[in-house]
Amino acid sequence: MLDQFQVRDLPLVDVVIALESAPLKAVVAALEHGECRAVLVLDQVGAPRGLVMRDAVLRHGERLSDLRVGLLPTLGVVETRPELMLHDAARAVSNAGVGAIVCRLGDGSDPKIMLRDEMLNLTDWAPLVDSRARRLAAEASLAMSSPRATPPAVIAL
Repeated sequence: MLDQFQVRDLPLVDVVIALESAPLKAVVAALEHGECRAVLVLDQVGAPRGLVMRDAVLRHGERLSDLRVGLLPTLGVVETRPELMLHDAARAVSNAGVGAIVCRLGDGSDPKIMLRDEMLNLTDWAPLVDSRARRLAAEASLAMSSPRATPPAVIAL
């Protein structure tokens, strides 16, 4: 069944995004004003380095507010393309130390995540089926509206 779905069909969630050099107090402030459950830590070039759960950030932030978020222990992440088949994504998060997949759904969009345990223990398939149906309808509509290639002209000699 997993071969029918892509990563973009998953119920991906928002995260707080922070460079590894960001002070913990700034990350705590961002978490307090939102409902994100995790912080995606990026290295200096903007590549995902790891994931820190909200509770860990808040717990450490109370006593170590000047600490850099990159010094906290992180869960590993695997960055995937939206069109990656779900069975391939499941295989990627099955590796030891991986805590989530990270995906950007479009150019310039913020990364979203799905935690490993939630992905591997998915029991409600209805949201995936609905998302896949919307995606396939949009793809079919786009294919119908795009100009068809015209056959090359035949030149008679």
